[in-house]
Amino acid sequence: MSDREKLEKRIQQLEAELVEQKRTNKLLKKRALQAIIGNRSAQLCEADRLECEAGLKRAELSSRVKSVFLENVSHEIRSSMSGIVGMTDLVLETELSPDQRLYLEMVGSSVDRLLVVVNEILDFSRIETGEIEFLAEDFNLKESLDHDLYVMSQAAQDKDLSFTCTVDADVPTHVHGDEGRLVQIVTNIVNNAIKFTDKGSVSIAIQNHGYDGDNNLRLKFTVQDTGCGIAAEKLEQINYYFKQELKPHVAMPLSIGTTGLGLTITSQLVKLMGGEIGVESGKRGTRFWFILPYKEVADISFLEEQTSETVENIKEEATYALRGAKVLLAEDEYINRVLIETVLVQLGVDVFSVASGEEAVEEACSGKYQFVLMDIQMEGMDGLEATRRIRSYEHAHGGHIPIVALTAHAMVGDREKCLQAGMDDYLTKPLVRKEILEVLQQHLTNRALVVDSNIESQNVFVRSLIESGWQVTIAETWRSAMYEASLTHFDLIILDTTSPELQGREAAKTIRQLEQYTGQRAKILNLTETAETDAGNDFDGVITRPATREKVLQHLNG
Repeated sequence: MSDREKLEKRIQQLEAELVEQKRTNKLLKKRALQAIIGNRSAQLCEADRLECEAGLKRAELSSRVKSVFLENVSHEIRSSMSGIVGMTDLVLETELSPDQRLYLEMVGSSVDRLLVVVNEILDFSRIETGEIEFLAEDFNLKESLDHDLYVMSQAAQDKDLSFTCTVDADVPTHVHGDEGRLVQIVTNIVNNAIKFTDKGSVSIAIQNHGYDGDNNLRLKFTVQDTGCGIAAEKLEQINYYFKQELKPHVAMPLSIGTTGLGLTITSQLVKLMGGEIGVESGKRGTRFWFILPYKEVADISFLEEQTSETVENIKEEATYALRGAKVLLAEDEYINRVLIETVLVQLGVDVFSVASGEEAVEEACSGKYQFVLMDIQMEGMDGLEATRRIRSYEHAHGGHIPIVALTAHAMVGDREKCLQAGMDDYLTKPLVRKEILEVLQQHLTNRALVVDSNIESQNVFVRSLIESGWQVTIAETWRSAMYEASLTHFDLIILDTTSPELQGREAAKTIRQLEQYTGQRAKILNLTETAETDAGNDFDGVITRPATREKVLQHLNG
């Protein structure tokens, strides 16, 4: 090979290497660019993640701040309203001129409306934060609505409006669900209908709308009025809102005149309860409807009738059983203190008041009282800390005095805080006389459980016990007796051992096993036909038929 050929071959090799080098450089540039872009993308992703986390923390902090703010505002408003409501009621019980009575009733009506607004604001906040609670229980559909519908019918009559409510024959008497929320929904819609109807009528219809896939009974509630109707743009806005899927933790504002808040809460409650809601409106009026699912319950009308016959003509409140009871009241707000003192004195209770947590601890630990009403929010030592100190003293020295919280707080978790501190119960302000009476009866009167298959002797036991100041619970079956005994401590239990269905001896054995965990022991009487029957290890005595008041009193005093 000549030198020329060698040179040409070398040139070709160099050209090939140059092409390869260019290809390599291009590949390296591409990879470098990808690395730069990828790294930038990763940096952007990390920045976005950090920003999202910071936003979430800000949102959580904002939610906590708002909850605390609402809790404090609620407390202040409810505390003031408690004094206004209570004092107004006390004045209404005195001799007044017609004008004075009218003015005070108007004050009460205004306060009631304000309380509705406060509750709506709290409900709206709970829905937004996902903290709203629903209570499912058996209830009588018609009776649950009767009281509020009666009040609303009076408002309709004041405007000369016809007011009717019809319930289809195939709608069951009793259903299982949240009674209070249903009343709230119906009340909101009906009140709006009355408010925006100047002439004509407002009607309510309740219909059986069949069953859903989970075998729930669907009840349809329709509220029809002959008012002026809703403007087209507002109607479109409402329907759009009603059709939106409910998103927890996301507020969905709605404003329709002065009814927006109530309608917003109504819509969201219906959706949270698994229902649907809609509206149609025109020149002839407006029709709101909503459908809610409910579980069906067994017909308990016979049991209700039986119970009604048992306690007929017996004064259930039996306030005489509270006379002379020693009660300690811890309340630092003067008006509320005077109000509660007045109610307690009217009930025959011997009450002593203090205005601080420190004084409450000192008095409660003195052993002079049977019961404590403790305000939660007091200057210095609050009610929760005072309760903890009282429970600590009792742990060291023995004893247990019932302590019931008095609070204007109404947020989720407040009841749990009180119970965790060692309190026995919880009352919210504004306080109602009936609620104070009920809580006093619950903790200051003895409780009895009567399980008897014979209606005549059952009536004798119940009447004798109630007239002696006892609270009485009747159980018709073994299952219901066990259920009641697991929920409540009874001082006396009368068990029928003659009926195989009631399984009296097995019930007594089970109750004794439950008492091993609670540390409390009930007096259990063996109800039999003959006095020769052995009481048994689980019973404290025998009571024979025929039942008489004397036999009952003998065991109460024995």
